[in-house]
Amino acid sequence: MTELDARLGRLLEGRKDKNRFRSLKEYDTSPDSNLVDFSSNDYLSLTSSSSLRRSYLSRLSSTTSIFGSTGSRLLSGCTPSHSSLEKRFEEFFNSPSALLFNSGWDANVSFFSTVPQSTDWVIYDELVHASVHSGLRASRVPLDRRLPFDHNDPHSLEDVLKRITSQGSSTDKSTVFVAMESLYSMDGDFSPLPSLLDTLERFVPRERQCVVVDEAHSTGVYGEQGRGIVHALGEEASEHRRGKGRVDARLMTFGKAVGCSGAVLLCSPTIRSFLINFARPLIFSTALPHSTTIALECVWDVLQSEEGDKRRQSLMSLSSYIQSLLDQLLSRISPTILHLPPDPIIPFPANSSILPSKPGSPILGLLTLTPHALSAFLLDRGFIVRPVVPPTVPPGGERVRICLRAGMEETVIKRLVNTLGEWAEMKLDNEKQVRAKL
Repeated sequence: MTELDARLGRLLEGRKDKNRFRSLKEYDTSPDSNLVDFSSNDYLSLTSSSSLRRSYLSRLSSTTSIFGSTGSRLLSGCTPSHSSLEKRFEEFFNSPSALLFNSGWDANVSFFSTVPQSTDWVIYDELVHASVHSGLRASRVPLDRRLPFDHNDPHSLEDVLKRITSQGSSTDKSTVFVAMESLYSMDGDFSPLPSLLDTLERFVPRERQCVVVDEAHSTGVYGEQGRGIVHALGEEASEHRRGKGRVDARLMTFGKAVGCSGAVLLCSPTIRSFLINFARPLIFSTALPHSTTIALECVWDVLQSEEGDKRRQSLMSLSSYIQSLLDQLLSRISPTILHLPPDPIIPFPANSSILPSKPGSPILGLLTLTPHALSAFLLDRGFIVRPVVPPTVPPGGERVRICLRAGMEETVIKRLVNTLGEWAEMKLDNEKQVRAKL
């Protein structure tokens, strides 16, 4: 063993001691398997859509270019299929321009490492994705000009804005970036976007704002034909503005409900050009393969069809169903054993015909002090539900995360909730036995 291996091994042992060790696990989720997957981000079950499969294979058989793009977008990887897909996204999402990336991670790192400048401010929700932090660490923005606000809290955002505006002058031309997500992946809660934007508007003039919303978990699921929450609220910045249009950049990703890989950043033509010139993950990466751009075209055909509507409706129905079952179960269980995060605020106005004031979420985080034990218990009974521990979540936020998929049977969901109840009763009995021995 080399000195490097020995040193790394000690660090890994330290992670094991803290019960935070990670490893790759492979599960058989084929139709013949006895396992039911409640960990996948395939919210619309598009990866198992027979119509999508037929469409994709048909298009592959009639297309000459189906393999690699052969280079980065700045070399040989800018093909008609990439450009036409970006054009489709511009029109679909009502955006002035669109730029494809290999992943949401690459897009966030590219944006936040290059676009904010050294005199700018970057304010971010404390639970924003790790890729935003990685981008900022590589940026020119000083550490004291990167400020978090409490999760989904307009009052906390106001406090931060008061702090930075008190340091400025009447001639200050720095941009104030605000980074958040539309739907957060650990609690499954929504950003109160209108309230946060109203707060920002009170302190920073529009010409000095740049609001960036990561819609990774809402792409394809919410809004008209899956256009996302920002679009449903009419907050997308566009020449064809339908509402207030206060969100300057949106990240839509393809690895979750869309069932593929990659991402698109929706932004102004100037930001797009700046990224093409300065974003290293874009400049030095081979562009998405043709097989992926073809798959994305096929997926968007489904999202814009009646099948897409039915899948979204199914997901929302299942979300309401499991929430009602969990409410009943958790009312009988001590929160020290199992509980949901605090009931989130009502995030959206009640006057939208597209977006309910409190939509259903495909993500539920069940907090428990022993997530690994609960995950193993559920797996033994046929359910794949993964534990989530620090540093992915803050200490004290340990949980198992349940993810729903369109088309799941209600009987399966009821079995899962009943099994959670069985585990909670077992934990309660164990605690009673320990206390009896004292």
